[in-house]
Formats: sequence, structure tokens, C-alpha cells
Amino acid sequence: MRRSHPTRAGARPRPLARVRPLVRGLVRRLGFGHSDLRRPVDRAQRAVGVALVVVFLALAAPLAVWAAGHSYRTGLRDEAAQKVGRYPAVATITRRPAGAVATTGDQSPSTVWARWRAPDGTARSGEIPAWPSAGKDGSRRIWVNASGDLVGQPLRREQVVVNAALAACYSVMGVGAPLALVYTLTRRVCDRRRAASWDRAWEQLDRRYAG
Repeated sequence: MRRSHPTRAGARPRPLARVRPLVRGLVRRLGFGHSDLRRPVDRAQRAVGVALVVVFLALAAPLAVWAAGHSYRTGLRDEAAQKVGRYPAVATITRRPAGAVATTGDQSPSTVWARWRAPDGTARSGEIPAWPSAGKDGSRRIWVNASGDLVGQPLRREQVVVNAALAACYSVMGVGAPLALVYTLTRRVCDRRRAASWDRAWEQLDRRYAG
């Protein structure tokens, strides 16, 4: 004989118990739920929905893998190309430019005067863009060319990974959006047929009672 364990008072329901009603409602809302009262138009809508889901699963995953791989390989090439002729250096703030607003708290001016060294060891100085903590931290890493002139930061590996993930997400959305549109249009057509079927059924019922 199976013994039932009493439920403790005040026990919280499991997260899965909360999710199941939502999933069932969504399934019924989309027309995938099972019911013996379904009409041919309902079964047709369900068949279209199942076919679109199969198409999505068949296309989304391979396309996402291809897009992520292509973006990652391209990003690695760009990262390597941008690092050619660019060298890291440490810029130290010497003074704020004339006319700059005095900083208060964590605020910083838009530019600062700093000094750094070129790759050959030559001392360089000039006006560079400020950074958020310039009021507290007097140095930062910058990138310069062979002459010691300030250049943009090359592409980072983190950016390459993020771009690959975004490419995968965009490819999945690119596949899912038209399929979702097809299902939405299919459902609208089926809704019109269901409404017309209900109208005909009510007319027949009225005639029967009137007769």
C-alpha cells in the first residue's frame, strides 16, 4: 500500500508546477493542444503549425552554427589585421586642457593632456580623450602606431565572441520571423473559417427551432 506524505503547511509550490499551466495555456493558444472537438480547420491549422516548427528546427540550428562560425573566423582575421602596426602604451595625465571644466566626484573632462612613449622609446605628449575614472586614475592603456601617434584600439577577443553570438541569434530570428508570419496569417484564415462555420451552425439551429 502506497503511503502518502502529508504536505507541510506553507510549503512553496515547485517552479515546474507554476510553469506547466502557462505552457499548457500557450500550447492551446497556439492551436497545438489535443481535443476531440477539433474540426477539420483546427486540424489543418495544427498541421501547418507542426510543419513550421519542423522547418524551424531543421534550419535554425545549422544556420546559427554556420553564422557563428563565419562571424568568429572573420573576427579573428580582423583582430589580427588590426593589431598589425598598433602597439600598447601607458598614457599618464599631465594636466587638463585649457578651458576644461573642473571635475567633481566621478565626472571627468572630455579630453586631458597626457604623456606616453612611442614604440622606439621616444617621449610623446598630447591631448587624448578622457576616460570615466580620469579624475581618480591618472593613467590608462592606449594604442599607438609606429610613430607614437594615438590610434584606435584593435578588436578584442571578447568582441569577436559577442559578435559571433549575435550573428547566431540574428540568424535564428531571421528564420523564425517569416515562419511566425506564415503561421499568423494561417491562423487568421482559419479564424475566419471558424467564424463562418459558427454562423452557419447558428443559422441551422435557428431554422430547426423555427420549424
